[in-house]
Amino acid sequence: MPVRRYPINKGCLSNLINPQITVARIIIKHKSINRSPVIILICLFLSTSFIFLKEKSYMNRKLIFLTIIFLIISLGFLSYKQITTGFFIDKSIELKGGNLITISFYNASFDEISDLRDMLQKEYKVAAYTTTSAIETQLSVECSGIDTNQLIKDINKTLEIKNYEISKIDPKLSANILNDIIYSIIFAFVAIAIIIFILFRTLIPSFAMVLCAFSDIVITLFLMNILSIKLSIATFTALLMVLGYSVDSDILLTTRVLKSHENFDKQYKSALKTGLTMSITSMVGLIAILLITGYSSVFGQLASVLIISLIVDIPNTWIQNATILDIYLEKLRR
Repeated sequence: MPVRRYPINKGCLSNLINPQITVARIIIKHKSINRSPVIILICLFLSTSFIFLKEKSYMNRKLIFLTIIFLIISLGFLSYKQITTGFFIDKSIELKGGNLITISFYNASFDEISDLRDMLQKEYKVAAYTTTSAIETQLSVECSGIDTNQLIKDINKTLEIKNYEISKIDPKLSANILNDIIYSIIFAFVAIAIIIFILFRTLIPSFAMVLCAFSDIVITLFLMNILSIKLSIATFTALLMVLGYSVDSDILLTTRVLKSHENFDKQYKSALKTGLTMSITSMVGLIAILLITGYSSVFGQLASVLIISLIVDIPNTWIQNATILDIYLEKLRR
């Protein structure tokens, strides 16, 4: 069977991507920003967007194998982590219990705070990380079973502390919260799947949307592991929002193409233009939030996971879901 190809408006897609390139340039020039995770996300996004531009601006069905392979790799990684560590993703201090110390300094550079972070990790065996916003760079230290007052004094000997905050979390309470989080995600996914099957009442399109939502969650969790983003109450909230956004884009595509079985190309391009515009404008806003508030804030953690999910949803919706729908409609026309 010949491979079907769908023309894409290269000029339109180029205009949509330009804001992301501008944001990338700003981040690279801003030396005080901890750039690596953000630049990785933007590069992934640009790569994902340009994947639609194949020979002569066409996309074909074979690209679905890329999304399936990525899903299999993600499932394999999460399964391996579950077996070896007891949980499929690293947990934040609020979900495993202990003390979280957030520290601000007087006139300390990013390099000085980074050196202090490395020293604490080596000598005290604690989890420490820097978080940079447009205002300042802070040091966050996760610890348990050590004297926090003595730790603060030792840190102050190296860099003068402006202020600090210590949050103490009960491990038993954290375990209960973690169980509630797992059950909530499972319940939300099952509820969304049931609603989709009730609304569309057709097996293949409904299955394609559920598969896309599942892929978005699994691959987002995989990339959270790769980028060392821990599961917290804020990132859990973002994961629930991922489900909602994924279903929105899938419903947009499915309703458009099911309107006209004989004109898939036109409906697909129309939905693609709307969907990419939604994704990219949302991405610009979320990156702005991340740069202003820093990752340590609730909004920063929320924005980080949503940025990843927006990147992941593009190929899952516009390649994976679209290909399944095209094959389904082609069989209906026979």
